[in-house]
Amino acid sequence: MHRRTARIVLSLTVELTVEGRTTLAVSQDVTPFGMFIRLGEPLPVGAEVEVTMAPHGVRLTTPAVVVHVLGEVEAASLGRRPGIGVVFRGPPDGAFARALAAMISANPQLTRPPDELRIVVADPSTRLLERLSTAFDNAGFAVSTATNGMEALGAALSRHPDVVLAERDMPVLDGLSLLEEMGKHAELASVPVMIMCEQSTDLTRLEAFQLGAMDYIPKPFTALEVILRARRLARAVRRDADRVILRGTLEHVGLPSLLAMLEQDRRTGVLRLMHDEVIAWLGFVDGRITRARVSDARTDSRSTLMRVLGWSTGHFELTAGEADGEPELEDSVTHLLLEHARFHDEAARRPVA
Repeated sequence: MHRRTARIVLSLTVELTVEGRTTLAVSQDVTPFGMFIRLGEPLPVGAEVEVTMAPHGVRLTTPAVVVHVLGEVEAASLGRRPGIGVVFRGPPDGAFARALAAMISANPQLTRPPDELRIVVADPSTRLLERLSTAFDNAGFAVSTATNGMEALGAALSRHPDVVLAERDMPVLDGLSLLEEMGKHAELASVPVMIMCEQSTDLTRLEAFQLGAMDYIPKPFTALEVILRARRLARAVRRDADRVILRGTLEHVGLPSLLAMLEQDRRTGVLRLMHDEVIAWLGFVDGRITRARVSDARTDSRSTLMRVLGWSTGHFELTAGEADGEPELEDSVTHLLLEHARFHDEAARRPVA
């Protein structure tokens, strides 16, 4: 995983040595782990090079490898120049690394405004990551990048993002699994997730939205479009006091266990349940269910709850905030679960007409 939060724009004269041939070039930006170097004739990905700089007249050299190439067409669309991105392979405590770290720490660009938006971008394509991370960085985002869902989850846990943009099909942990894992963490459940994918069928979009995705972006797309959509989502969530604090599937967390946990934690908010094409809302105050509504019928809270407690499949989201309407139920969750068990047993014993 490569994070661009320490990236600074820095024009530094460097020498690139490849198979004994040396070329003078200029860096466009640097991080503690690598740099982007302007180059009219880019080297191929995987090429091993030596990078030499002399910031104070002392020549310092480190081995590196080319990890991505920005051609003329892509560079023009991003407002950059053609070149290569390299990752350093020298010792992290060597003279080259120390000199570069000193330049980065002394650079005023690293002072970020407190209202800066943070994004995690995850995609197995390093070329797309470079394109998006550059575009988001130029748009004022603090960017962390990842090549799989597990890296993206780690980045989000280590530094809370305002929005996540993830490819649906990734190794280790795909985009939809990342979405589910984020829903299990209270600090990440409210983070809006945008899923991007080359497939754009009704089924794939529905699956993503059911799991909690806030947006679905088919490829190909323009960087500007994604930036505008990400900024709108991130700012909307920052303004919204009623945030999703938990989400998941009823197959993984049974509804009785989920309700018992909310009672034990004395939660206040609204639990939304989605089963087939029906949506139910359960209002909670201090861990007690106060109201129950369902989208396809107008029934009282107790009857609605007895029906919903029979759901064993579907998705759920818990939103913090005050429950709407006057309380219609006063019993504890434990009592209501026992009542449903008796109701279920009685229904099972009834003779079939």
